Amino acid sequence: MNRIIAVFIFMLCAATADAQTRRSFKDIDQDLKQAKSTATAMALINSIGETEPQTDEDIRILGQLMDSYPREGQRALSRAKNPKLANAVMKECDREVAKFKADKDKDWKNLPEAQRQEKFNALLNTQAIMATLGNLKSREALPYLKQYITPEYDGTLSYTASQAIGRIAPDDPAVFKELWDKQGVKSISYSAYGKSVLREVAEKMQDPNVPKEEKNQILAKAKPSLLSGMDPAEKKLIKDILLYHPNRDLKGEVGGAMVHAVINNPEESDKDFVVEWVKKEKSLAVWNAPYVMDRVWDVRFIPILLEMLKNPADWMPKGNVAQLLARRQVKEALPSLAECIEKDKEENVRAECRDSYYKITGKMPVIFHPNDVAYFEKQFKDPYTIDFYSKLKSTDPEKKRQLALKASLEEFKRGVGK
Repeated sequence: MNRIIAVFIFMLCAATADAQTRRSFKDIDQDLKQAKSTATAMALINSIGETEPQTDEDIRILGQLMDSYPREGQRALSRAKNPKLANAVMKECDREVAKFKADKDKDWKNLPEAQRQEKFNALLNTQAIMATLGNLKSREALPYLKQYITPEYDGTLSYTASQAIGRIAPDDPAVFKELWDKQGVKSISYSAYGKSVLREVAEKMQDPNVPKEEKNQILAKAKPSLLSGMDPAEKKLIKDILLYHPNRDLKGEVGGAMVHAVINNPEESDKDFVVEWVKKEKSLAVWNAPYVMDRVWDVRFIPILLEMLKNPADWMPKGNVAQLLARRQVKEALPSLAECIEKDKEENVRAECRDSYYKITGKMPVIFHPNDVAYFEKQFKDPYTIDFYSKLKSTDPEKKRQLALKASLEEFKRGVGK
């Protein structure tokens, strides 16, 4: 029994000591007003960002401190954890918005420096406050944030508010529908509603009764390339669209989401998916495939990449393929890269293939397309180019590469002349 009492007393003393040592924002504010040296003031200012607001009074005083020290105040605000602080945070948001609301559509460049800086800080503080409301995840903040998803606040504020809403109510079909049906607002984030977005867009993009122009507008609105694919169900929908959806415009956009999906939620099965996808798809929709392959690398990709490099279609991302072959040091690709350097019709593709060949072997290939010969001859004589490379050290990788390219061109010309 005595041992239990001793433990209780120890815990009580520890809690009391913590309460005594925890500095409130009121303490910091008072000490700042009384600071007698710059060093003391700087230390107090830095301590703002290291302090967690825990009461409504903390939030009120922190809001005042943010007027003068926005960066440190925003850091402190991001530390807030208690959902019960949401009402106090919303009051501070109102106060910040009031500073620029009347002038938000005006050109602030014409304002005096101090006034312009005050409004700019208030705008950044507002965004930080909205993000904090999202982090607190209090559903009481939903109606408040929705008032900024309007044409009046369309832009950074509507986008930030929608992101906060997404953190509070992710995967909520009713909230998604409300955001999706907003009229006159272009800047809305749907990243927290990936599954709902994909279903909505997939349905409309294959509906023959939806005009082409409207489909383009829906695609621009949904921005599926920005989806994270972190949720397994969302990732599965991304894969299903890439494999089976008939609309190539949608598949092209969703390819970007697939890159995010393999970064955020990699799985062994992704390798089989990539093989099936790239072999099946014959359109610009495979533009992101090399980036996906790089994240889930498998030797089975090598023959597929070599086929992609030889494909004459304009939509084939051959430059991206060449970069991946270099990153993975695929020596089997050298003959294909050499053929690309000599024969590909696209100048930028030939340049990527040459660069990849050099990165794999450490040697510049003595191979040139006729158009490249004239281009490099002109480049090597250009005064600005000569001046730029003359200033680089002999150990600089760019200078080494340029000298290697010049030597290979000279060797090539000697060979042609024989």
